[in-house]
Amino acid sequence: MIRLFLTIVLAVVALAVPMTAMAEQKSATADLTIKNDLNYLLYTPDDYASSDKSYPLVVWLHGGDQGGSDIEKVKSSGLPKLIEDGKKFPFLVLSPQNPSEELLYPIEKVENLLRNIVAKHRVDPSRIYVVGYSRGGFGAWAMAEQFPESFAAVVPIAGGGNRHYLNRTNEKAAFWVFHGANDDVIPLSDSVVLYERLRTLKRNARLSVLEDVDHTGIEAAALNDQAMWDWLLEQKLPVEAK
Repeated sequence: MIRLFLTIVLAVVALAVPMTAMAEQKSATADLTIKNDLNYLLYTPDDYASSDKSYPLVVWLHGGDQGGSDIEKVKSSGLPKLIEDGKKFPFLVLSPQNPSEELLYPIEKVENLLRNIVAKHRVDPSRIYVVGYSRGGFGAWAMAEQFPESFAAVVPIAGGGNRHYLNRTNEKAAFWVFHGANDDVIPLSDSVVLYERLRTLKRNARLSVLEDVDHTGIEAAALNDQAMWDWLLEQKLPVEAK
């Protein structure tokens, strides 16, 4: 009888005490969209409008001093400068501007822009290349790791990156790494470490170290190397049967 009485009393007390909210962890999926507001330049070859063929495309990622919102800054060096000076290329050149003057490229936005350009232009999807200098070199390495199926070849110039993710790069892609021996901005060792990792992974990779060339000089030296362009245009990803 006493036991029954205690049970009733405890039940009444429990009902009288407010219940403490239980912590919880819910799962959900974000339905937000990110606006792609990258400024960019797009170069098309002289015969693009008069032909119906597909063309290779080079994504050019500029150095750190051309970021921001003034697209004219992108024309001050690199591939856009060569084009402004009258250089002709047999491929499209997509030159997105890094919206930040301090941070690395938002590579997800660059990839999204690339997909949009490919969808709207006659681009050979098996011959898309990424070439980047300095901060853009970091971007080139990152894009090769994050979007391995996009690029047939990658040319990082005086850049660096995370060697631990190089195993994610496309086994069919080719790499040509450039660095100046006298670079006092981005250490030569940054490129060497990544190159050696590629070789360990048995990737198709080569490294050109230019003696007596500093950080500024390596950009023009690499882009004016006709052998590099000849090699680049030979690179092609295998076309998967549908």
